[in-house]
Amino acid sequence: MPAEQPNPQHADQPERRGADSPLEPQRVVQWAQERGEVGGVMTSHRQMTEVLRAAGHDVSYVDTGSLARAVRAVPSLLRGRALHVLHITRLWRAAQLAPVLPVLPGTKALVLHSGSTEGQLAAMRPAQRAVVLRALHVFDELWVVNAAIRDLLPETLAARTTVVTPFDARAVASRGAETRDPHALALATNSGLAHYNAQAGVEAVRQVRSEWPDATLHLLAYGHEGAELARLRSEVADLDWVELEFDVPAEKVNAILARSGVLLRPTSWDGDSVIVREALAMGARVVASDASPRPRGVELAGIDPARIAEAVLRGGRPSDGAGLVDTTLAEAATHALGSARSRAGRSRR
Repeated sequence: MPAEQPNPQHADQPERRGADSPLEPQRVVQWAQERGEVGGVMTSHRQMTEVLRAAGHDVSYVDTGSLARAVRAVPSLLRGRALHVLHITRLWRAAQLAPVLPVLPGTKALVLHSGSTEGQLAAMRPAQRAVVLRALHVFDELWVVNAAIRDLLPETLAARTTVVTPFDARAVASRGAETRDPHALALATNSGLAHYNAQAGVEAVRQVRSEWPDATLHLLAYGHEGAELARLRSEVADLDWVELEFDVPAEKVNAILARSGVLLRPTSWDGDSVIVREALAMGARVVASDASPRPRGVELAGIDPARIAEAVLRGGRPSDGAGLVDTTLAEAATHALGSARSRAGRSRR
């Protein structure tokens, strides 16, 4: 399959501003849970914030963990133009906030993070789906984390849709030399939910240990302590080669990835997984399911434990990176800020 090509109507790679055209500091409002659930979305918007603040922009947050708190924040946002960026995994949240956003001065961007977008749309009743898709027209920019999500959206939104990556290597702290253990494996799971297939990963490592008896598995759990996670804890409690930790800080996740030989990602669906990108940036191997687009360099396998184990031991089919891009959220935001400045300049002439 050929590498993903830019959308001719709205390039997936925003034009980079040259050094001779600096962008003065501007205001950016992140609509996200600033101190919410640990995981890829939080890592993503925090990285975006760090890069934009380093460039001199004024970045603040509206807490979308509570719709009421988000609405109460609106009066303070009416005093000047800003780039408003709403981060969501659930499409219905965009429909909930759509009536509020048009009153805000500035540019509105929506980031669709979740590889579950197709499933969400398919599960909606026709009337509900129509409401959600109509709400997306409120946004000036739609930033989606893989081409498959872009292709789900109506043609009327094509010109404002850009494929981005939610990972920004510029915000990953450089680490000193770590002692990497090629037989240390890691796997991340949100609350032990079924589509992360953590149990398949545990079974795969059990099979790997027939050839690598010293192999270990570090389970990085986050989200909430529900029945699924309790079940996973119980299943690995007596396995001395498995360690399960909950809500590990980002710095420790980086350290674990720097020490690990392999990250397992046997998910049933994904957008553009931040931890996969992190692991690659840290120099670890990544063995991931072939059910989702994967960055170049990932080793692909099925979700079946035997296939995962085979890929770990013998190497998996390399991903060609199709469907994903390297344009970061901070670059997309910078492009949007530059476009807004250009429009404002033309309006004053």
